[in-house]
Amino acid sequence: MKMALYKNNILLFGQVFILIYVMGLLQSCGFHLRGASELPNTVEFAVIDGVAQYSDLGLAIKQQLVSSGAKVLAKADVDTLHFVVLRNQFLKRVLSVDSSGRANEYELTFEYSMRVLDSKGKVLVTERTVSLNRNYIYDLNNALAKSDEEASIKLQMIALAVRQSMRRIGIKLKQLALPDTNLKSHLYDKTTPSVDLPKSVDVKK
Repeated sequence: MKMALYKNNILLFGQVFILIYVMGLLQSCGFHLRGASELPNTVEFAVIDGVAQYSDLGLAIKQQLVSSGAKVLAKADVDTLHFVVLRNQFLKRVLSVDSSGRANEYELTFEYSMRVLDSKGKVLVTERTVSLNRNYIYDLNNALAKSDEEASIKLQMIALAVRQSMRRIGIKLKQLALPDTNLKSHLYDKTTPSVDLPKSVDVKK
């Protein structure tokens, strides 16, 4: 029992390390320059809803928000924007099989969508959806290594999906933040549809 728990902890630590490593690679390639300006500086406080705080996706979203200058809160406050994850799903299908009928190539699909609400539940940015595909070869004779490779691929797909989604969200929020369309005044625009706020996930900076 203790050995199984130890292995699970090691696996979790490894996944978190890979995520941090992937983020570092993206930043070293210049992506940090783009990511730092994804959201307008009017976004001061944010709450992440719909995903566990220490999940791979939760960490990726928080990294994007923090790099854009926003402070991620555990609970909503005045002028807090809610970044709500609506869809977060990996799909896997067989692309080819070997002579014995065993799968040797797979396709991974990651479907992800998010929208942004203000502190009163009004929709600032409607659903933004990203769908990514990635193929990889599976070697039954080296199943452990291939399992690690799949986990690494998933982390890369999550990081890319979050970055693409934030870029689209940032474009919309920047439009709302133009001098003649002040973002804060838009928060109270009665013509903006509203929804019930989701229960916030405890996300600590």
